[in-house]
Amino acid sequence: MSTAKRVVQTGPLSVKMYCAIGMVAVAWAHLEEIVTLCLSRLLGADHIEFLTVSAQMPVKGRLDSIKALGTRKLPAEQAARLAALYDEAVHLSRERNKILHGAWLQGEQPDIGIRLTYRAHGRISADAPTISAQDIALIGDRINQLAMDLATMLAELGLYDPKDPMHAPRR
Repeated sequence: MSTAKRVVQTGPLSVKMYCAIGMVAVAWAHLEEIVTLCLSRLLGADHIEFLTVSAQMPVKGRLDSIKALGTRKLPAEQAARLAALYDEAVHLSRERNKILHGAWLQGEQPDIGIRLTYRAHGRISADAPTISAQDIALIGDRINQLAMDLATMLAELGLYDPKDPMHAPRR
């Protein structure tokens, strides 16, 4: 069994890697806001006031809540669409956590990073996969697309006006 020698650069990550990781962070923050907006609108709550409640909720709790409310308040077809968006968000949450909470080393090339992954929840495991800045940026793109899909669905339901996103549309 041959193992290729991995080259690790000393010093900080490259700008390409920082930009890709930052893109995931910013995209996720936007998705969190859209998820919170979705939740406040499904509840019929004033969004600005609801922020005082949602700020105390983990994102997984917000996601679980919109799925449950969607099942209760939306027609079956729209509830199924929301459930599919929920599933994508849960998957992307795992990817986001690996990226944002990973310990990173700079690979041999500026667009390659090495993420140190370790777990000690009942078992110890360790890995150090290489990931390109482009692959990380693609996850950021998927997160942005999910946020747009949720916002589009809210707009179709008459619950979102992108020109005045903080306030409920007038019906």
